[in-house]
Amino acid sequence: MKTLSLVNFIVIMLLVATSCSSFAADRTEVNASKIISQMKKGKPVHIVNKIITGDLDFTDIGKHHILNANMLQCDIRANVFFENCVFMGKVTSNGKRGNTAVQTRFMSNLIFSGCEFRGEVNFDNATVFGMVNFSRATFRETASFNNMAVWAKDSYFSEMKAAKGFTMIYASFAGNLYFLNAAFDGVASFQETATNGKLIFNNSIFRERAGFDMMQTLGNSFFNYARFEKFTDFSQSRFFGIVEFVNANFEQNANFVKTTFTQTVNFDGVDNDKLIINN
Repeated sequence: MKTLSLVNFIVIMLLVATSCSSFAADRTEVNASKIISQMKKGKPVHIVNKIITGDLDFTDIGKHHILNANMLQCDIRANVFFENCVFMGKVTSNGKRGNTAVQTRFMSNLIFSGCEFRGEVNFDNATVFGMVNFSRATFRETASFNNMAVWAKDSYFSEMKAAKGFTMIYASFAGNLYFLNAAFDGVASFQETATNGKLIFNNSIFRERAGFDMMQTLGNSFFNYARFEKFTDFSQSRFFGIVEFVNANFEQNANFVKTTFTQTVNFDGVDNDKLIINN
């Protein structure tokens, strides 16, 4: 095997340095108001390696329709695609116009792959007909996806990290929901969330209380090798597919009271003394 010469080593290091400096130079700032202005014209968003300053409020973008006396709906038809971006302000699809609440309906894809959110994230009551992808996202403040409805085949939150509270309460997914290798440092709640496809939390970490109570999953559910460091609640949930908790680590008690398993459930490698099961 030939050893790497000093000259070749220096050339390689210069190429790496040039590549890194080029990436840093491309990490320019874009104000959220510019993005909002672009989307108001019906143009899709495709932004990579940028710092987004200001608040990104999707309720400022599309046309508003009256749902009822107390609710407006904002329709966004173009694709929303962000990759490796940093959001300095809030990102929301849930707002108000005077005393009237506004929710957002995304007719195409909603993608924030590898993005970092330094402000609050709120997608409560949003409806999405395209793909939802928050894979490798980092949430520095609270993240809320309550009452979200997604009609796509797959929704991805794999490898995401939540530093504070993460809630996905009463959300519904027509397809599969992926949380592979996710990390939750704050309280996490998926209470009453429903999936028509698979639910996957393999290798995920929950460092505070985690709530999966009153969930419903029609497909198979996987929590293999997941780690739950505080009390975890699965009570009154209904699992219609195969359920696996193989080598899951419950450091405190896990509540499965009145939980329904229609098919087989696998607790191999789990400390059964931590399971509260009383149907």
